[in-house]
Amino acid sequence: RLSLSGAMPVGISRGYEPGRILLQLPISQIGTKHRDLSQNESDPELRNASVALSEAVAEFALNHGEAAVQLAREARDIFQETSEGRSDATRVLMVALTDVESRQEAIQLGEAALLGLTSPDSDAEKRRRALVLQSLAEAAAFRCRGELRTKAVSWAEEAIAIQKDLGDKIMEGYANLAMASALIQKGVKAHQRKHYQRSIKALKLALELFAPSEASDAAPELSALARSGEARALHGLASACGRLEDFRSSVSRAREAAAIWQELGYRMEEALELEFLARLQLQLGQYKEGRKSGEEALKIFIGLKLSIWQGVTLRTLVKALLRGKKVKEARKLVNRRMALFKEAEDMVGICGALDATAEVVMAEGDAVQAAELLKEAVKKGKETKMKDRQFRKYEATMTAEQANFYLQGQKYDDALQHAKNAFYLFEKMDCQVEMATTLSTMVMAHLCLEHPQQALEDTKRAIRIYEGLNDKKGEGLAWINHCSGLTKMGDFDEAMKVAHKARDIFASQKLLIGEGQSLDHLSSLHMTSGDFAKSATCAKRARQIFNEAACFRQEAFMAWAEAEALFGLAQSQAEDFKSDQELPEVCTKASEAAEESLRLARDADDELLMMHSMQVVAKTRIMCFRHWEAGPLVDESLEIAQKNSQRMEEASLWLLKAQICICDGEDDKAKENAIKSRDIFEEVGNDQGMEQAREIIDGDYLRQQREEDERGITSATPMAMMPSESQMYGSGGIGGRSGGP
Repeated sequence: RLSLSGAMPVGISRGYEPGRILLQLPISQIGTKHRDLSQNESDPELRNASVALSEAVAEFALNHGEAAVQLAREARDIFQETSEGRSDATRVLMVALTDVESRQEAIQLGEAALLGLTSPDSDAEKRRRALVLQSLAEAAAFRCRGELRTKAVSWAEEAIAIQKDLGDKIMEGYANLAMASALIQKGVKAHQRKHYQRSIKALKLALELFAPSEASDAAPELSALARSGEARALHGLASACGRLEDFRSSVSRAREAAAIWQELGYRMEEALELEFLARLQLQLGQYKEGRKSGEEALKIFIGLKLSIWQGVTLRTLVKALLRGKKVKEARKLVNRRMALFKEAEDMVGICGALDATAEVVMAEGDAVQAAELLKEAVKKGKETKMKDRQFRKYEATMTAEQANFYLQGQKYDDALQHAKNAFYLFEKMDCQVEMATTLSTMVMAHLCLEHPQQALEDTKRAIRIYEGLNDKKGEGLAWINHCSGLTKMGDFDEAMKVAHKARDIFASQKLLIGEGQSLDHLSSLHMTSGDFAKSATCAKRARQIFNEAACFRQEAFMAWAEAEALFGLAQSQAEDFKSDQELPEVCTKASEAAEESLRLARDADDELLMMHSMQVVAKTRIMCFRHWEAGPLVDESLEIAQKNSQRMEEASLWLLKAQICICDGEDDKAKENAIKSRDIFEEVGNDQGMEQAREIIDGDYLRQQREEDERGITSATPMAMMPSESQMYGSGGIGGRSGGP
């Protein structure tokens, strides 16, 4: 929970984990209990302590973390060492300290409290011990070093054993939530499937423990605690399934949890769940649904006056609008929120709005301005009350994001410099995962700047970090980047070995997206070596994998790669057939694959992908003696290429137009188009394209065409375009075309 008037503890973090709040045992019951006690307590000192403790819980509910810490301290100092009141105050104080990011103090307090418990046989003391262990596990699960996360799992396991022994099913369920939370965070910091599988097991057990029972039905407060536990366990399952790339399950679990929060009237928790749901829906390409969830969440956070979460949700909502191609609406939204934050002089809100505005500016095509907005957010971040380490992490994260913006805006020198700066900032804080992620951006920049050797050195550094962390997902992605560097250097045999190695790593972890990206690289490498059949097989398998992972844009991308490979295969195998003969099967297959790739590209509503797919459809139609059906597609494709400054594609499309003119017997028009094509190929430095255009301009192509007319038309069709010529950014690296999710 975040304080508006207090410490602003969470910082203005991005992609923030709602599990930090949603997987925690609530303290509201302690507040209710001590409010009732204060009315019946005859001892004035104990009455004051109960009043202070109930007020601490009330302040915490209002997101006033610092005030809650102060009041809980006062109450704890009054209660006797061994009393239940002391145990309750310790719990509230530890939760409040964790909230204001004084985790070390919370953990020290908890460890000291454990030492103070000296009657291990009494049930009352067992309950106190279990409560302290629960608090310790929750505090150490997030934003702590690896060894503390391991301790968090042990503390939670001990709490589970005690609650089981006491027969308290609801508290045993919450102890399982604490364990699952620590395990999920272990997986986040170093991806290993086993952590997520253990967490899913604990969460499913928690769901069983929270099921209605006679005890909970008899007491309304226990019934609410169990029902809220159910929503928390569902959130945990949504988070763990998402990490294992089972996004469909994630969405249904998060939706179920949001419905329970709404039923219980827990507004903040409902909004947190809806924001998380929106991110999952975007992952599945459900932009309209993601927008709706984001709008609902933002409305609740505005009502609760929670600026930090407004900022996080605003960014998610903007992404939904941009992916749904509603750039003007996104612009209006960020302008309106920014004006309101400025009017309220809400610095945290302003930082969040700047971050979201940068996304809009990037979509409008101005990478430099987008990066400037993030710099301004960091400057304003200094005026919030973030803890020093948090601010430094925020600054490093925003610097890394600037590098990504420059990369997307093709400002490769700026991208490299900002990535290096971010790496240095992360290194000073010993943030290993972030260091390795930033190296990936540096690799991309090096590859775009034609520095393959430096790219390879940086991928080796990243691989060493991931191996040290035993992070299989990160290691696989780093090997994919290494494959990109080797491909760029022309070392295709070694690149092939590395792509196979990456695929094996991803397959061992059942990580579909990474396996799809590895197959994408293998398809591209087989295409380079002229083995079109193997290229098509790899692309087809990648396409199936991306469909299974519900990554529909990547599925469409691989359908296009498969169509290109089958077109190449048809060209190499069907040179001698004539127009009056039945089409060879290889040509029919290529044609069907091309049409399917265009259908998927239109479904994915991805303009550049549509441009590529229309191009391969046009090529197969020409090959299959239906050149008159190719013209409109080439024109539509050309329009997209010009609009998006895709010069290489524009040159290829002018060449295709020239070839259609040849088929129509319009030799002069063919030359005009070929000249346009040659000039662009010359500008981008593509010798092969220039040679093909020159053959038409000089008439060689036409003479050859007439001499070989008897053989059929395939010699007049263009070469299979290498799909990997198109640079697509994402965790797929540059030689890989499918990108990340």
